Amino acid sequence: MKKNNMGKNVLWNTVGNIFYSGCQWLMTVLVVYLATYKEAGILSLSMTTSSTFSSIALFGMRNYQISDVKHTYSPSEYVGSRITTTLAAFAACFVGSIYGNSLYQIGCIMCFMLIRSAEAFVDVLQGEDQMHERFDLIGTSLIARGIITVAGFSIGLKLSGDIFITLLIIAVINFLIAIFIDFGRTKKLEEIHPVLINKHILLLLRDCAPIVLSSFMLSYENLFPKNELQIIEGMSSLGVYSTIASPTLVVQVLAQVVFVPFIPKLAEYFDDGKYKEFQKAMNKTYLALIGFSVLTCFLAALLGRFFLRLLFGEKILESYNLFIPMILVTLLTGTVWILVAIVTSLRKILTLTINMAANFVLCLIFTKPFIEKFSQNGVSFVQILTLSIYILQLICIIELTVHKKKKEVSNAKES
Repeated sequence: MKKNNMGKNVLWNTVGNIFYSGCQWLMTVLVVYLATYKEAGILSLSMTTSSTFSSIALFGMRNYQISDVKHTYSPSEYVGSRITTTLAAFAACFVGSIYGNSLYQIGCIMCFMLIRSAEAFVDVLQGEDQMHERFDLIGTSLIARGIITVAGFSIGLKLSGDIFITLLIIAVINFLIAIFIDFGRTKKLEEIHPVLINKHILLLLRDCAPIVLSSFMLSYENLFPKNELQIIEGMSSLGVYSTIASPTLVVQVLAQVVFVPFIPKLAEYFDDGKYKEFQKAMNKTYLALIGFSVLTCFLAALLGRFFLRLLFGEKILESYNLFIPMILVTLLTGTVWILVAIVTSLRKILTLTINMAANFVLCLIFTKPFIEKFSQNGVSFVQILTLSIYILQLICIIELTVHKKKKEVSNAKES
């Protein structure tokens, strides 16, 4: 089995994920040049809606999978369960996309959901790659799929002039790569014979069900304000908002992927009762997140206008006031996903879901008043509020869990 050191793991994971996310972001830039803000709005709606229901396909399982240090479930069961959850997500996305969308928009959303389905299948394979510390496979896969996706999007939209046909072409390409390349490479590491349903898979789905509910609500917190903006102010308003938001997504991805290789180590510390080591690692994580956020905000304030003008032209600066709040949203979202992964590794899953449900209700209550008062910025402001509260909740869960474990160890020594 090939082993890479942690530095190489972080590098492969970061470069691959940033490149792939950058390619998806590039699509949101290219659509402005190859089409109009209306098509940009449709693309954004398709990406955001499919991303929300992709959480059902992913089922919160990647964090559970890579922190399964005792190998409770087999690779065949993880892969088989992913096929089941992806089919369920596809059906749910179709039902969910009916609300407030035209037939053409629904078609575009479902095409992008096909792309998300291919991503979900690759994700579970990459979970196995990660367990074998083969981040080189993860990185090269993401880079290759990113290049092919952008090329397919550019050529398809230029030749057809139709975003539905373009997304359909990309979906087919992504599925072919997932099945014939990614699956084949992972099978060389682990013998995988996908099991669609058995008692063990039902137990796995039961264990992860609260995670997927929490992930779905968190994803919907991002979608719901955008849908409301579309309904209140129209697709063009959403298109402008989404165009400015597109460069900020790289920040969110960077915040997440740098920390992913460390999650199994944190799980091992906790599982082995090394609570002092776990606490030290968490303190470093908090400091790193704060430092990253401060640096990002500084660079955004310094260079934001320049890059927006460079990417979209002088006219986009009329809406520059939307940019910094969007940066804050992406930083907070990235922080939430990292802390959620850590809470999942502690197996405090029910507590995680209960707190997310309360946070989700706040989003539903405040979204419309915020948009009516602050217009497009209301989308960002409501997320800043709810995500900040959720981060405080997650930190409390982590700290209280570790404190309780340390106290139990101390009491056991005294007795």
